[in-house]
Amino acid sequence: MVNLQFPASDAGETMRHSYRLLLLGCLALGLLSGCGSSSYSSSLGSIAVATGGPTSGTVSPSTPGFNGPSIIPGTHDLVVATASSAAVAVVVGASQTVSVAFASSDGLPMSGFSISGAAGGLPPGWSGPAGFTCAVVTTGSGCVLNLQYAPAAVDSGALTVDYVVVDDSGLARTNGSLTIAYIATLHNNVVAAASPAGEIDAVIGAGASPVSVNFITDDGNAATNFAVTTDLASLPAGWTSSSPSVACPIVSTGSGCQLALTYEPTAAGSGTLTLTYSYSDDSGANKTGTLNIPYRATSANNVIATASPAGEVIAVQKTGGQAVTITFTTDDGKPASQFQVTSGLTNLPPGWSSTSQSFTCNSVSTGNGCQLPLTYAPTALASGTLTLHYAYSDGGGMAKTGLVNLTYTATTNDNVVGTASPAGQINAVVGFGIQAVAVTFTTDDGRPATALQLTSDLTRLPAGWSSAASSFACSGINADTVCTLPLTYAPTAAASGTLSLGYTSINNAGESKTSTLNIAYRATTNDNVIGSTAYVSTHATTVLACPVNADGTFGGCTTVGDPTFNGTAAMVVR
Repeated sequence: MVNLQFPASDAGETMRHSYRLLLLGCLALGLLSGCGSSSYSSSLGSIAVATGGPTSGTVSPSTPGFNGPSIIPGTHDLVVATASSAAVAVVVGASQTVSVAFASSDGLPMSGFSISGAAGGLPPGWSGPAGFTCAVVTTGSGCVLNLQYAPAAVDSGALTVDYVVVDDSGLARTNGSLTIAYIATLHNNVVAAASPAGEIDAVIGAGASPVSVNFITDDGNAATNFAVTTDLASLPAGWTSSSPSVACPIVSTGSGCQLALTYEPTAAGSGTLTLTYSYSDDSGANKTGTLNIPYRATSANNVIATASPAGEVIAVQKTGGQAVTITFTTDDGKPASQFQVTSGLTNLPPGWSSTSQSFTCNSVSTGNGCQLPLTYAPTALASGTLTLHYAYSDGGGMAKTGLVNLTYTATTNDNVVGTASPAGQINAVVGFGIQAVAVTFTTDDGRPATALQLTSDLTRLPAGWSSAASSFACSGINADTVCTLPLTYAPTAAASGTLSLGYTSINNAGESKTSTLNIAYRATTNDNVIGSTAYVSTHATTVLACPVNADGTFGGCTTVGDPTFNGTAAMVVR
């Protein structure tokens, strides 16, 4: 780094000011290598320093125990970079969006923020913007980088994001970095996403700011035995949970597993709320996960975005679409002004549309006065994250920005189908052992379904039918999970009828469905007619008359002409 000395005079101050402006311009353009820095580089994909653990209170270099990212002492403020997950796990063939929120440690504006490095420099499976800049870094969700990890093969490593910024004193900082560990697995993972995204800001004494955490799997297949392991009764100051604990028997897609939180600070402070959870993946292996939520108590209001429906947006392919409404309000109920969505509404991801080419609101406060209607009507199976950026002026007249992330997936309106093996009518002979029957449940399109539950009472089956279990359920149905109900048919008397098995399930579109499988059956006896004659045709012109012995075998047979059915013939075999 070049060390520049300026004279202690008015001329020197002018030179210093000019140099700062030059640095600002260079940083905004990502041209540090030609503007006084000989050491700046972007090493995306290499292994570097790891992100520190969660903190609470006002973040500064002197905070005891603070070991967060990007500690640059000697200046007015620092960049605090927080990834939604410090360790990312994704099943091969699926994808996950990782959000990195950048904020100023003391809330004072920092400028010229930039991350350089083309998307081609990322590790295999990772993708993101070719370049990323933020004109101003302050608080909230105005500076959030979205990256996507979609591995094609089993892998692991660490992604390092390097960034530069100019602090509020005008000093350039070029050695900030954040590292995200990642692993590609053979079995699915539970992914957590907070809404709103980015840093959660709330005004002291202005009421509670709601935060919703949605849990889904990265491939749509079911995970089981989910539980939040963080003590929800001992959250950081200002945070509360609507439930003392959260557990979900099944996690897959949609919004069926959520944690409702509120942030209502009573004193100044900032930090990171870390939520940990455990679950069993689709192979039955036990796993854990973590979600980081940065937060801050502020003195000026902020605009927050709330999507309805909450959680992951699910739409059925080619069936008209899912309406989504985004409501913009302020966290203290006081007005913010000059609101506008800065993302292009005419260039949304495939399947997404808006009735407006642009969206603005003169004033934002409470209620539903500022709502953006969207529609997700996919024509092909897909999934991803829709990110919308917005800008506004807070109650103090300061310009601010924010964003909202909407995770989405397109699916089919599939059904669970039960198939019995052997196929057709089940036949069994009284007193001659048992007939094993296997009922396998699959979906009619090969896509996942969850929460299969047999509603028929397995302890009250028709005579001769039995099951080793009194009930039957499968948490998930997919290509990797076998869902088979074993039955046996061992009749003790001649009978016939139909075994009906009722079951419920939740299909890949999140709809509850009810179905029934009917299995025809018949029990016969291995009886014989004694003391009579059986006429047996051996070919088209020869007929044998055979007496029937007591054991059911034939005696000495004689050749006869056409059989005469005079009541003495027991059977004719042709």
